[in-house]
Amino acid sequence: MVRLNSAFSLLGLSLLSSSNAFAPIASTPRHSVGPLNALPEIDSLIQSSNVLLSQVTSDDYGELAKSVVIVLLFGGGLIPAAIAANQAMIGTLRGKRAGGDDGSPYISDSGATGPALPGQALLFASDEIPLVDVIAILGRIQNADTMADWKNLPSTKTAASVMWLTRATYKANIRKAKFNGWPVDPSTGEPIGGAELVKAEKGRISKSNPEIGDAALDAVFDSWAWGASIATADKVEATLALYKDGNSFDLNEFAGAATRGRAVTGLGALSFIVIQTVAYGCLFIAPALRVFADLDIGFGQLGGCDGVCKSLF
Repeated sequence: MVRLNSAFSLLGLSLLSSSNAFAPIASTPRHSVGPLNALPEIDSLIQSSNVLLSQVTSDDYGELAKSVVIVLLFGGGLIPAAIAANQAMIGTLRGKRAGGDDGSPYISDSGATGPALPGQALLFASDEIPLVDVIAILGRIQNADTMADWKNLPSTKTAASVMWLTRATYKANIRKAKFNGWPVDPSTGEPIGGAELVKAEKGRISKSNPEIGDAALDAVFDSWAWGASIATADKVEATLALYKDGNSFDLNEFAGAATRGRAVTGLGALSFIVIQTVAYGCLFIAPALRVFADLDIGFGQLGGCDGVCKSLF
């Protein structure tokens, strides 16, 4: 160990005597690999950036500012409102409701037995619609006058001629109404659903304020309201005449009327989608394609191409 220390001491003295120990280390040659070798590339990138920036004119800044203002002005209020509206639209198409319209808890399952309403898939209901629930409703309706006191509805407090039956009032009235009898098929005279269904369910649905699913109540209401939240006496009377006459009930006609009512809601949803497509195309999509892709897809003249626009249509 002593010999090793002595060797290191002699080596240090030799270095001090041959050169300056504090002299700077020689720099790396320019042809060797190192950070200085990247300087030409950096200079080239800076020059290219300067060329690109020199091509940006005041008109380009004006187009950018105009686009930003439009997005802030229209998008700030349009987009949140559109999101809420689309969520409500999807919920309506799926038959989803927050609760019973008449203030009572939403009834998704009435406990009814027997078959489902024919063609219920076309109604886009969120819950199954038992045929018995529809019978429980139509068995309580003879005509428009037995369903509501049209001259004393809440809407008549505004004007005597405004006789609007709301969905909530309709549901409350049906659940409290008296069951008048099991409807029969007009062509055969047999009870709707068959004698076995009558035996199993008539006692339950004949009681006062029975369990009736909201999906069935909505299907009957939509058959004459056509997706609206209110119904008028003339529409109710005209629609009832298609499928109900006294105690006769044409099940196929009712299914068709309910489907047509829901189809109006679907048509309204489709129209809303088309309106949104046109609005977003004019305000956001088409201008962005013109500015960034030199592509013109129509939808107005907002935004400009940097050169000649390539027309898509």
